[in-house]
Amino acid sequence: MTTGVVEKLLLAALILGLAWAPAWLGSNRAMAWGVNGILFPGLVIAYELSRIVLGRPHAVAARYLSVPIGLFIGVVAWILLQISPWMPPTLVHPIWPLAAQALGEPVPGSISVDPGASALGLLRLITDASVFWLALHLCRSAPRAHLLLHAIMAIIAVYAALGLYLAVFEASSIPYLDGPAPGLVRSTFINRNSLAAYAGIGVIIALTLWLRALSAASATGSHQPGRFLRLIAQFHWIEIGAGLLALGALMATGSRGGVIATAAGLACVLVLTFPRSDGSILQRISVLLVPLLALGGAVVFMGDVVFGRIAASGLTDTSRAAVNDIMIRSLQDAPLSGFGYGTFTDIFPVYRDQSISTTGVWDKAHNTYLEVLQGLGLVFGTMMIALVAWLVGLCWIGAFRRRRHRAPLICAVGTGILLGVHALVDFSLQIQAISLTFMALLGAGVSQWASSSVNLSDGTLS
Repeated sequence: MTTGVVEKLLLAALILGLAWAPAWLGSNRAMAWGVNGILFPGLVIAYELSRIVLGRPHAVAARYLSVPIGLFIGVVAWILLQISPWMPPTLVHPIWPLAAQALGEPVPGSISVDPGASALGLLRLITDASVFWLALHLCRSAPRAHLLLHAIMAIIAVYAALGLYLAVFEASSIPYLDGPAPGLVRSTFINRNSLAAYAGIGVIIALTLWLRALSAASATGSHQPGRFLRLIAQFHWIEIGAGLLALGALMATGSRGGVIATAAGLACVLVLTFPRSDGSILQRISVLLVPLLALGGAVVFMGDVVFGRIAASGLTDTSRAAVNDIMIRSLQDAPLSGFGYGTFTDIFPVYRDQSISTTGVWDKAHNTYLEVLQGLGLVFGTMMIALVAWLVGLCWIGAFRRRRHRAPLICAVGTGILLGVHALVDFSLQIQAISLTFMALLGAGVSQWASSSVNLSDGTLS
């Protein structure tokens, strides 16, 4: 079996995995984490074994990503130390000596207040990294990178259409999973805010691919008067249809944060696309007519859902702001060691006060940055955030440097901006279906950072 066949099979398996991930409440359940934790790292193992057996190099050598790889290794090593029962007593969280005193017998202590939760968090982190690693090496070929973009766009469009169908005909109940949730458009996700972020990714990909198709069609033809208008008339229905489905689902969720974050991502797409478009200024401006008309139509037909919530509740949420204040105060008790990766559910009740309602359970903070810092501490939490920012920044640089095959780069940056903004007010990046999709786009984007004519491989194995 040749290398090309193996990589095509692995890419197909990756796409099928990404298609399955949203089906079970966005993979927001322990069983789904287990399935994904076997599937995607298993594909990485299969890729690495095929590389060794066939004597083929990595498509992108590790030396080109030494900084993010170093940051990732540092974060993983620290999480392992957090769950280790053999840490010095000065680093062990005070909850463990108290537990030993209450039980009257020794209790193995650790930095993490819940080693089991931190171990699950590490599993999810490694699963995300596995998807990035696969996409990075499988999408060094530009046609494969664009195939992955089209596949993700189609997957999101299907879930968006399913969300609209379930909302209209099934009161948003998810067959075989849970009961009705009237008034919510959430597809198969745990809540509407998660669907909003996921659908927003679809809007960004669809717009990027549509602009790419127009640019390619324009470049192959002459610039005679009226030529560009005839190109627009071709429409490219696949991208427009997928984009409208995703946009309709996004607006129907009524998620303020999702809509604002998607707008930020779309603005980034236009900034990266517009200056490099072919044709005159008038022609480049006319490219925006169809997206603007689609956006205007969405606002006319569904804008009352979003803007009605803004009018009723404003742009901010006092409860989330209060939770952020509580988390910032908690950081003062463990600024360097953290409380353990993924332990927000365990540690938040200790600091919860009367600034928020005493009813309800907060199992996730609505600010991923603060949750990461609380779990890992300021040093290693910053390292994790910097790791993702570095990779998105690499795609941003590549989008400005390259003239061809820029769509994967633009999609990675646009999605990074969307989820980066949304992470300030919600936990979309902690929904595995969304984080896995983002990692796939980020891997494909980084793989296209340099021209296809540049050899980034680490040499042929002997």
